[in-house]
Amino acid sequence: MIASIFPTVSSWWLTLCVIACVNLLILFVGIPRKHRARAYSQDLLRFRNLQLLFCSIYTIGCAFRSFLPASQIKRTGLVDVWLNSSGMSRSVATIAELAFVIQWALMLAEVARFTGNRSIALLSRLIVPIIFIAEIFSWYTCTTTNYIGTAIEESLWAVAAGITMLGLILARPYYSGVQRKFLSFGIPVCIGYILYMITVDIPNYLKNWKLDEAANKIYLSIPAGLKDAFTNWQATSSYELWKYEMLWMTLYFSVAVWLSFTIVMAPAWNRNLKR
Repeated sequence: MIASIFPTVSSWWLTLCVIACVNLLILFVGIPRKHRARAYSQDLLRFRNLQLLFCSIYTIGCAFRSFLPASQIKRTGLVDVWLNSSGMSRSVATIAELAFVIQWALMLAEVARFTGNRSIALLSRLIVPIIFIAEIFSWYTCTTTNYIGTAIEESLWAVAAGITMLGLILARPYYSGVQRKFLSFGIPVCIGYILYMITVDIPNYLKNWKLDEAANKIYLSIPAGLKDAFTNWQATSSYELWKYEMLWMTLYFSVAVWLSFTIVMAPAWNRNLKR
């Protein structure tokens, strides 16, 4: 499927760059204009300003990784510059991904505030710590090149998505109108993401880990791997090396960013509450 859409790595990279430029244009022109045009109460304004801040961090981080794609475990990139090293890519990804899940948490916290549901409030506090732990496992893989860390990381992302979905389900009965429609839209999005993780992403990393174990691969120590991640990289456009990254990066740097925009522009959660 990927080969039919992107016959070469260059065509895929060009697509990523175009998407990144469009997303940056939406971020700096479209979103602020709509944000200013909406009349938020003081209760909501603080939440939405924070949403815009973290959306900006995430979008810029994804744009950076679109312009400079890197396969962190394989120590490969598309451009022969230090900024395209695995260590730099992982650093940017960590900041961007934490910003993205903070958006999830803020959305649930905002809903909890106006519905008064303590369970939703509790769920909103669980998401960021889970992904913080996931980032530690991601760094473990980036430094040691042991795929098991990424398998655990992606499992934790699936858990965080499940928690978010539960929050949306709990919130749905409180609302009517556009708020209820937004929550109804978010639930299948979470389900689709979880299914992708457990049927495609996690099995792929487990398969690579098992192959390395069978080959008695010697993994790097964390200190040695940290140095290696920032100093050892290879610029390559080999289709075979990028084939799997092409799938998830395309979805990640497009659909995920658009979801980030959607969260910023979510309906006001202090309206259309059922009494």
